[in-house]
Amino acid sequence: MTTRLSVLLLYCLSASALASAELPDTPEALATYVDGFVSTLQREHQLGAVTVAVVRDDALAFALGYGLADIESGRPVDPERTLFRIGSVSKTFTWTALKMLAERGAVDLDADVNDYLDDMQVDEAFGLPVTLRHLMHHRAGFEDTMRLFAVTDDDPRTLAELVAEHQPARVFPPGARTSYSNWGSALAALVIEQVSGVDYATFVREEIFAPLGMHDTTELPPAKMGEAERGRLATGYRRKLGALELQGFMQIGAYWPAGGIASTATDMARWMRFHLNGGELDGVRLMSPETHAAMFTRGFDDRPGAADVAHGFQDRPYRGVRTLGHAGGTAAFLTNMILVPELGVGIFVSQNTTSTAATIEHFPDLIVDRLIGHVHVPFEARRDDAGAEALAELSGTYLNNRRSFTSFAALFGLVNVVNLEAVSAEDVVAGMMGEEILFRRVAGHEDLFESANGGRVQIIRDASGRPEAIADPMGVHTAERVGALNAPAALYTAIGLAALFALTTTLGAWWRLGRRRNEGVAAWIAGGAATLGVITVAVFITAAVTLAAGFADFDIADMPGNYPTWQMFFVHWASWGTAAAALVMLLGQWPAWRAAGGWGLWRRVHFALFTLAVLFLVVQLWQWRVFGAPVY
Repeated sequence: MTTRLSVLLLYCLSASALASAELPDTPEALATYVDGFVSTLQREHQLGAVTVAVVRDDALAFALGYGLADIESGRPVDPERTLFRIGSVSKTFTWTALKMLAERGAVDLDADVNDYLDDMQVDEAFGLPVTLRHLMHHRAGFEDTMRLFAVTDDDPRTLAELVAEHQPARVFPPGARTSYSNWGSALAALVIEQVSGVDYATFVREEIFAPLGMHDTTELPPAKMGEAERGRLATGYRRKLGALELQGFMQIGAYWPAGGIASTATDMARWMRFHLNGGELDGVRLMSPETHAAMFTRGFDDRPGAADVAHGFQDRPYRGVRTLGHAGGTAAFLTNMILVPELGVGIFVSQNTTSTAATIEHFPDLIVDRLIGHVHVPFEARRDDAGAEALAELSGTYLNNRRSFTSFAALFGLVNVVNLEAVSAEDVVAGMMGEEILFRRVAGHEDLFESANGGRVQIIRDASGRPEAIADPMGVHTAERVGALNAPAALYTAIGLAALFALTTTLGAWWRLGRRRNEGVAAWIAGGAATLGVITVAVFITAAVTLAAGFADFDIADMPGNYPTWQMFFVHWASWGTAAAALVMLLGQWPAWRAAGGWGLWRRVHFALFTLAVLFLVVQLWQWRVFGAPVY
């Protein structure tokens, strides 16, 4: 603990000194600032390798490498040669390709996407078509699916076959909600294939990588790279035993357009310069300035003061400037790319360990802070219960819409919860992922709130003016407000009540041992129903514990061939057993109340309450699709 506090103190002191020092605004000064930030995080979080590129005024300000790309061989990071997997930053190539095709007249972004699909069709829903513009803004209304991450890189299925087989349900009308969709991005890549007449890999290589001189960028997964190229790829690591161990590479097969590209810091610097220059790099223009300007506009601007999506790019207001870009993560790699057009600045950072997200979350913002002269000032917490009444309508539980709604995976939505609490007339506290963040109302905006770190959330209201959702600081997620019976707390309460009554039923049976009289057949039937309830609840809780334990050390690289997991099926069938037991217990109320000789009033009431608790649990399990839905 002492070491941890010392490192944090060193970081705070060095960051404060760098922010306040009147250093010249030069690449050297920025590089010095970056050195201090990255070296502190390397030591504190056991980061294996980090690569950084900053461009400014159509030039590479600097490209830096930190640590070892491979610990065993001692291979250092070279920002010009070391390949890092950039995850969902790969999608920026898809969106750019679509804009290029739109400029050529090959696609209409507002036409039904089915017009461009030969091998599959998007299912009908809501009486409205899905368009390419919906896909580019993550507003098509698809539920999330984890099946993308269960495809191996040597899977023979084509992108068209995978997209058709794994089509998720449409759960929101197109345009209504921003909800990130990997599947929707893969569908967009399929459109590019079918419109251009070549596979997506050929299109991006010949139409984007080669013209822009991005010769060190590849779509090949590690297993398919040549020996030389594989030798340049940073090795993935994860924290283990207080150090680092090898981490397998994430596999997604033909879904790679959604997150499978690997690149170098200097190649990504060229990509940033291309976009900062309005679609041109070193005399090579891939789209007109007008088309590129349109790309950086929002197609659904219903939250102008908050973050959203601009044709595939995360569009985020920050400290009075506008940032556009994309973040990405795979099994071992975290990446972020931020463009600040009004400053002429682009920032790219990637790392080969996921032990901390601070590098990609805070580093780009700190560079912007440095350039605009902003010094961080924390908010002072203030609780005013009387004043909080003004914002009381915002308090409640919100569930992230990036989740499954129709399969067992809906259960995993339990971790994507935002608990919002009004604490004063101007402040709300958002509790998510075990962290509390205070957001203060932005002056002049009723439903817009900003944290001390500059992140903003927007309250979305329904037609009657009631709060119904929250737009998150990243711009790609929306969390929907849910009632008490639909909140995770209701499921946890149901499990707790069922467990309590199962335990007290067991204790009652133990107490009656040796004291029983001949209670008759009806009493034995009712008692058997109660015993069945105890057994099924115990089995379900055992299954739930094994599921939680199985995902405690969850490794997305192991999903191919192991998803759905046996623990998921265990919970699924245990839930069916609980439902069957609930029915038997309900039928057992008749002999318990009408003919169970020797049963006192308390025992009958207890059994009735136990039955209600199990029924409540069954309703909750059905609502969370633990049973009565496919397991995936």
